[in-house]
Amino acid sequence: MKLLFPIFPANSIPFVTVEQMREVDRLMIEEYRISLIQMMENAAHSLANLCRILYPKAEKFIILAGKGNNGGGGLAAARRLHSWGYDTKVILASEESSLKDVPKKQLSILKNVDIEIAYDSELKGLEHTAIDTVIIDALLGYSLKGNPRGNYANLITTVNKSNLPIISLDIPSGIEGTKGEIYKPVINAKATLTLALPKTAFLNKKTHPFLGELYVADISVPPKLYSDMGISYPKKLFQNKEIIEVIF
Repeated sequence: MKLLFPIFPANSIPFVTVEQMREVDRLMIEEYRISLIQMMENAAHSLANLCRILYPKAEKFIILAGKGNNGGGGLAAARRLHSWGYDTKVILASEESSLKDVPKKQLSILKNVDIEIAYDSELKGLEHTAIDTVIIDALLGYSLKGNPRGNYANLITTVNKSNLPIISLDIPSGIEGTKGEIYKPVINAKATLTLALPKTAFLNKKTHPFLGELYVADISVPPKLYSDMGISYPKKLFQNKEIIEVIF
């Protein structure tokens, strides 16, 4: 069987804490002048590409988007999937007014194309959705502290019950990013596409049943940035493809 992506053992690449990832993001923006929206577009392209590679028979993607930057990545991926010809629907977990600036910009772009945008109340009957549908979890990022609540909890519970395949962006919603504490409810993903480097949460074996297959996507972080942070980074990590698979 042909491998879809280069495979790296978990002990061959560094894992980063939430604090380290925040510093990566800060340095990218402030020192390297690589904007948040550039990183988000890189992440979204990889996410959309992973979706069509893992599920070549999929006809429809339902993107669950939160109000933060994780949600913005999901919105940008929705745009790409739509432009590639897929039936695409976005479910917002928060009111538009509460979205952060960059996700709000991504949403404004979607409004100019023919993508259905709805709220969690319109997710009823998901268990009857055709089996050619895939869910994208872009609800909550690595900074989560405490149990998902309100619409977020409802969406997680609903999609888990649907038995449709779920791909999580960066981290399954409901998992804390450093120690891997598992909150309730938590997304039960078939695959997770984490960004830049895997999070130390994933070293906690209790997270593995919720991660599914673990992939890492390049978002154009310069190797020098990692070196300056004291992180031993394999410079050729993404030399062959922009996505790699990590195995434990």
